[in-house]
Amino acid sequence: MNNKLTIKAFNHVALQIYDIEKSRVFYSETLGLEEIPAPAFDYPVIWFSLGNGREVHLIGGKSETPIISVRSNHFALEVSDIYLAGKILKENGANCLPIKSRPDGILQLFLTDPDGNFIELCQFSFPKISFKASQSVCFNSLLDSSTRSSSDNR
Repeated sequence: MNNKLTIKAFNHVALQIYDIEKSRVFYSETLGLEEIPAPAFDYPVIWFSLGNGREVHLIGGKSETPIISVRSNHFALEVSDIYLAGKILKENGANCLPIKSRPDGILQLFLTDPDGNFIELCQFSFPKISFKASQSVCFNSLLDSSTRSSSDNR
């Protein structure tokens, strides 16, 4: 008998939210995720597909504001063109930080959903072009300089 726990795969991330309809618009229209059927819980929920059996579960009824929202608490979604994603987010009025390059060269862009949950968009492969690591395609409205720290780059 094997006494070692075996994880088969990552399945979903769940976030508690205030406003189901506002979040539905953000996740479906701004991020372009497909809403999928959710079980009939006794509280409001909406689920979105991330593809390959991965999902985002949004749970309504959030009543308290967290003391602090930090960028190190986030989930990440891979995109094929981070600059196009940033342009689309800006056009849709999303709150996001400038595109940055991680130390390993992966490009990343952080944004928040309507409830202040951080989401990272990342691009793992990109054409050989020159770019500024801090090129801004979105407004830097999420964090002021007093709340930024090097530990936020995760």
